[in-house]
Amino acid sequence: MPSSDAPGNRDASIGGVMSDPAPPSTVAAAVSGSRAGTGVGEFEEILKRLIERISRILQAEKCVFLLYDAHRAELRAVLPAFGFTPFEVYQLRTRVQSNTLSSHVFRTGDSAIVSNAKSDSRAMAEGLARRFGVRTSVSVPLTVEKRDGTSQSTIVTTIGVLHVFDKAGGAAFNEDDVRLLRSMSLNASTLISGAQSYRAAVQEKQELISTIQGLSIGFVVVNMSGRILQVNTAARYLLDIPVSFPTVGMYYNSVIHHDVLCSIIAAALNGDAQLETSGEITLSVPPGDDDDADAEVEASERIYQVQCSPLRGAEVSGIVVVLNDITVIRGVERMKNAFVSMVSHELRTPLTSIKGFVATLLADTQGFYDKSAQQEFFEIIDAECDRLTRLIDDLLNLSRIEQGHAMQLVLSDVDIPQVAARVIAAQRPTAESDGSTLVMNFPDEFPAVEADSDKIEQILTNLVGNAVKYSPAGGEITVAGVVDVSTNVVMIRVTDHGIGIPREHIGRVFERFYRVDNRDSRDTPGTGIGLYLVKTLSEAHHGNVRVVSEPGRGTTFTVTLPMKQPRPEYSAST
Repeated sequence: MPSSDAPGNRDASIGGVMSDPAPPSTVAAAVSGSRAGTGVGEFEEILKRLIERISRILQAEKCVFLLYDAHRAELRAVLPAFGFTPFEVYQLRTRVQSNTLSSHVFRTGDSAIVSNAKSDSRAMAEGLARRFGVRTSVSVPLTVEKRDGTSQSTIVTTIGVLHVFDKAGGAAFNEDDVRLLRSMSLNASTLISGAQSYRAAVQEKQELISTIQGLSIGFVVVNMSGRILQVNTAARYLLDIPVSFPTVGMYYNSVIHHDVLCSIIAAALNGDAQLETSGEITLSVPPGDDDDADAEVEASERIYQVQCSPLRGAEVSGIVVVLNDITVIRGVERMKNAFVSMVSHELRTPLTSIKGFVATLLADTQGFYDKSAQQEFFEIIDAECDRLTRLIDDLLNLSRIEQGHAMQLVLSDVDIPQVAARVIAAQRPTAESDGSTLVMNFPDEFPAVEADSDKIEQILTNLVGNAVKYSPAGGEITVAGVVDVSTNVVMIRVTDHGIGIPREHIGRVFERFYRVDNRDSRDTPGTGIGLYLVKTLSEAHHGNVRVVSEPGRGTTFTVTLPMKQPRPEYSAST
C-alpha cells in the first residue's frame, strides 16, 4: 500500500549508491541526529532483540533497517543490524528517487521478493550482491498509522524499509515470509516512531533550556506551590546564586534573598493567577569581567523591572518571573526631568532680567536715569537676549538630532581665530565679573578651515562658556590653535584652571542631559546639552572632541577638525 506521506516524483537523475563521511548511526540517533537522552539505549536494545527475533523466525542470515532522511532525501541503514558490520551499515544507503530495491519498496509501499540478487535490476542498482554478498531477500515498507482527530481518517506514513537477506540452507523466500515480516514490521515501525517522538521532545526541551539559559534577562519559573522549576544563568548572577547551587525543587524564598522580589512573587502566586504582576526592585550587581582590573570598581546599583506572568497549560501551573534591566531608561527619565527643570530655570533667568530692566526704563518717565545708565541697561538686555538665543538654538539643534535629521552644514573658508575673537568678546564681561581672564593664542598664518562658521562659533561658545562657568575662583582661560600639517587637521584647545571633572564622570560628559553632580558644580547653571552639541557638531565636520581634566586643577577640551571636508566618491554610471 503506498504511503500518503511518501515523497512524490522528484528529479531522478541521481545514482542509487550513496557515499557520506558521517559514521554509522543507531536507529534512535538517526531519527534525531543525536544519541543524547536517557531513553536512546532502551530503544536500541529493544530493536536489537526485535531484529534478532525476526532473523530467527525467518531463518535469515542478515536483517537491517533503512530509515528515511528527509533532509538528504535518502534511505540510510542504521544500527542495530543483524549480520552486518558497522562499516557495511554505513555503506548501505540510497537516494529515494533512484531505481534501487530499497527506494522501490519505500516509494510504492509494496513488499518485494528477490530470488537472485545478481540478476535483479533493483538489487544490482543497489549493489546488494556485489557489495554485501546478498543472494536472496524479502523487503517490506516500515509504515506508521495515525488517526486524524479532525476527519477521523487514518493517515499512513512510510518511515523506511525493512530488509531480510539470505534464508538459511539456500531456500527462497515466499509469500508466507512476506506476511510474517509485514506483521513484525508493525512492531518495529511503532518502536521507531516512538523513538522519533521521544528524541524530538528531548531535543525541543534542550533547545528551550538553551534559549532560556542564553537570555540576557533574568528568568525564573516557580510552580504554584512556590517551588522553583528553572533559574537561568542571568538570574543566578543578578540574585547572587552560585552556579553549583541546586535550585530546582526548592522554595523560592529559601533561594532568593531579596525581600521586595519575594513579596512580588508571593503576590503573583496568591493573587489572580490569570493576571500579570509587576514591580521594580534595585539590585547591587557586581562588576562584570570586562571591567578594568586595575580600577577599583564597586558593585553598581541597578534598577530591574519584575514581571510575573502565569505559566499557562491546560491550567495555570505556575508563574514566570522576568527581571529586565531598566536602569538606563530610568536614568534617562530622571535626566529629562532634571533637564526640563533646568531649561525652565535657564529661560526664566534672562527673561526675569530683561523684564526687570525694561520695566525700569518704562517707569522712568521723569528721566531719572541718564544716557549712560540707560546704555548699560540696554547692553544687559542685549546680552540676556543673546543668552536666550543661544539656549533656543541649542534646543532646536538637540531636537533635530533627536529626530534623526542630519545637521545641514553651510560650508565656507572659516577664519577660526576671528570666530574665537568674537566668542571671547561676547564672553569677556561674564568672565571678568567672575575674575577670569580670557586669552587667545593662535599661531600666525593659521589656515582657513572649510567648515560651517555658525556651527564653529557654537562649539567655541559652549566650550568657553563652560570654562567660565566652572572657573568660579577666576584664573586664565585660554583658547589656542594648533596646526598639524602632516595630517591636514587643526586643533582648537580651550583650557581653564577651574574645578575640573572627576575621573568617574569623564566618559559621560558628552551625553545629552548629563551634568556632573558634585558639591562644586551643583549650583552652576546649565542644561546638560552644551557638550553633547559640541561632540555632535564636531563629528558633523568629520572631526572629534577630547577632554583631559584633573579635579581642582582645570580642564582642557580639544576639538580636532580637518582643513578640508571629505567629498563623497561617486562611481561613474554605465
